[in-house]
Amino acid sequence: MKITTAGSSLGIRIRTHAKVNLFLRVVGRRRDGYHEIESIFHGISLADDVDVRVVEGNEVEVEMHIARGPTSDAPQRETNLAYLAARALVDRGVTATGVHINIAKKIPIGAGLGGGSGNAAGVLVALNELWRAGLGDDDLNELGASVGSDVPYCLMGGTILVTGRGDKLTPLPSPRDLHFVLGISDQPLYTKDVYARWDELGAASDAGSAPITLALGGGDPREVAQLLHNDLEPAAFSLRPELEELKKVISSAGALGAGLTGSGPTLFGLASDAEHARDIAAKIEDRFDHVEIAHSTQHCVERSD
Repeated sequence: MKITTAGSSLGIRIRTHAKVNLFLRVVGRRRDGYHEIESIFHGISLADDVDVRVVEGNEVEVEMHIARGPTSDAPQRETNLAYLAARALVDRGVTATGVHINIAKKIPIGAGLGGGSGNAAGVLVALNELWRAGLGDDDLNELGASVGSDVPYCLMGGTILVTGRGDKLTPLPSPRDLHFVLGISDQPLYTKDVYARWDELGAASDAGSAPITLALGGGDPREVAQLLHNDLEPAAFSLRPELEELKKVISSAGALGAGLTGSGPTLFGLASDAEHARDIAAKIEDRFDHVEIAHSTQHCVERSD
C-alpha cells in the first residue's frame, strides 16, 4: 500500500469495490440475533474512493460525498462503518493520532452492494499501515467482523463462499471477466428490515450452493446465470413490490439471468460480454433511477493511483 504525503500529513488513497451475491441462502436466525447464511459473494468494478489521512489531535473525522442518490441517506458518524472501523482499532489499544477519512461515494447506500463494508475494510487496511499497528490478516478479520458481517469478505475480495454470520470464508474459482448490469433505486432497503420480513414470512429454502459453485468453476456465464438465487427476494419484494416487476424487465431486456443482490434493492443482470451489457443497460435505463455497467474484480480494497 502506497503512503502519500500532503503537506505535513501522511495519507493513503484507496479504492473499495462493491459486490453482488450470486447465491444467498438464509439458513436461519442465530441465538445472537444474527442470521446464519450460505452465500457466494463476487467482487465487481463499481467502487468508492477513500482517502485516509493522519491529522493533528486524536479525533476520528469522516467526510462523505455522495455521487448519486439523496444526501440524507448518509449515515451519522457514529453509525458509519468507516468510523466504527477506525474506532475498533483505537479500542484495541493501537496508538492513534487523529485521522480524517474522506469518502467519495459512488456505491449507493443501503443498496445491497456492500459499499459501507468495503469502506470499513479499506479503513482497517489503511490505518493498520498508517498507525503501524502490525496486525495480521486474522486480527484484521476479527476486527472487521466486530464492525459488520460483510467486512471480512471485503478484506479478502474476489469470489468467496461465505457462511456462518458472514465470518467463514472459502475462496472459489470463478471467471475473471463476468459482466453485469445494475439496476439501482434511490430509495434504500435496509438489511434489518428485509431480514425482519424474512423472519415473518419463514421463507427458508432448500437451495444449495454446490451447483453454482461448479458452474463458476466451469467458467460459462450462461450456466452461472441459470443458477442465480437469493432467499431474501420474497421478503424484499413484499416490502417493495415494484422490484419483482423490475427483475422481469432486466430478464426481458436479454440478460442471461437476473437477481437481487444482498437485501436489495439493487437488481442485477448477468451479460455474456461487455457489448451485451451495454445493450441491456440501454434497454432498461428509463426504468431505474440509475443503471451501472460493471465487471468482475479480484480485490475489494486496492491502491488508488
